[in-house]
Amino acid sequence: MFIRLIFTQLKTAVRTKRYVFWTLFFPIGLGTLFSFAFNSIYEGNKSSTIPVAVIVEDNAMNEYKVMQAFSGIEESGMKEDLEEYYTEKATAEAMGTEFDKESPVDEDTLEMLEGIDGYEDMQDVAYDSLPQKYINDDVKNLTPQDLPFMDLLDQLEYENGKKMIEVKYKGFPDDSVNNLDLEKAEQFLKDGEIKGIITINALSDIKLEISENGISESILSNIISTYRQKTDLIISVMNDDVANADMEGLLAQTTENKEYTNTNNLTGGNKDVFVQYFYNLIAMICIMGSMASLGVVVDSQANQSYQGMRIDASPVNKMLYELAFQAGVVLVQEIVAMFALTFYTKVLGINFGADTGMVYLTTAVCTLLGCALGFFVGHVGSFSQNIKEVILMTFVLGGGFLSGLMLGDMKGMIEEKCPIINRINPSAVISEAFTSLNLFGVGDRYYRSMITVVAMTLVLTILGMLLSGRKQYASL
Repeated sequence: MFIRLIFTQLKTAVRTKRYVFWTLFFPIGLGTLFSFAFNSIYEGNKSSTIPVAVIVEDNAMNEYKVMQAFSGIEESGMKEDLEEYYTEKATAEAMGTEFDKESPVDEDTLEMLEGIDGYEDMQDVAYDSLPQKYINDDVKNLTPQDLPFMDLLDQLEYENGKKMIEVKYKGFPDDSVNNLDLEKAEQFLKDGEIKGIITINALSDIKLEISENGISESILSNIISTYRQKTDLIISVMNDDVANADMEGLLAQTTENKEYTNTNNLTGGNKDVFVQYFYNLIAMICIMGSMASLGVVVDSQANQSYQGMRIDASPVNKMLYELAFQAGVVLVQEIVAMFALTFYTKVLGINFGADTGMVYLTTAVCTLLGCALGFFVGHVGSFSQNIKEVILMTFVLGGGFLSGLMLGDMKGMIEEKCPIINRINPSAVISEAFTSLNLFGVGDRYYRSMITVVAMTLVLTILGMLLSGRKQYASL
């Protein structure tokens, strides 16, 4: 009977014109429009060098010098000098002779160095307070141009080898030549001479100011966002074991990709910022499965349909009935999602920037979340089907808007103002999984997104089953 119910649901779904339109033809049509609109914009601008102004704050240089100096202080002889000093002092005291040799490092400085347990502690250290005797000339001669982010901007190139970013104006500390301030930079931005103002306050504190939203501005935002994500990982390593951390090697990773991505630059497998819209289209298809799932649940409730009355009055196991029909919904929705994804990749030629198999697998798993959402909402309260459909459309359209389906920068804006929304919005979580695949490949960030998807799916399904068990015909 279970298999027969699944096939019954398959036939019902195919015959439901509204379901077929909204879950298949609408996303395909919208994707086709996106492809025509965005492809011409990106192709026309993707090789344009982007002029920017960069302002480096004093704190950024202090922090960078401290980090570089800290890893080499002991290696440069301080530890040996201190051991020698304390040995001679102990010997003199034991022999009762006078000992007037000065410590190579004063007690306050030594206490300060021993108290550095992580990245935050380093931020509070003034470079001038470090024992300059043990700092090598390479660190002393560091300039703002040596900052990892400046190095990154210098390295970024398009596929054709053309330079991606041109630092047209600079505001560097203690540099009479590059003495640009924020007020002058904002005037250049207003006049259209530059596309953005990048302010470097610290390793992971980089701000971008723009005057309009366009392809160049989106590329700049993507570069900074990706860079900050990498520095967050590096800071975590520093905080875990700062004493043994290879500062130079860690900082070098901010301009390298290694296991995060297989491409040659930071911007990921597909540098087209508009691919984000297709991530959100896939998310919409996945969440749209909730509508079909809701219909199955409503049809099994006695207060909603005559079919539900017959089911509750019959000896059939209601839970088994619902799960069988849900399995049918999942199967249909998986077929729809795979078909749409194939259309995007094979017909429209959309490059999702990741391994094709992983893109399909991610889509398949995320489709389960949409079905689970409909299963849960269908069991909440005794509202009419229309009200529950409105609730689900809020998730589909509202969640899509918040994740960037209508405005590409929306998810980034929410991440800055209220990041918790991106953690609980199913569309944003699904979109983040695809973004992680593109930028970093299969790694920690991707796994976090997928664990969230699976956890949401399980929680919503279990809650739906619990609520279903409490609904009996006599109580409706």
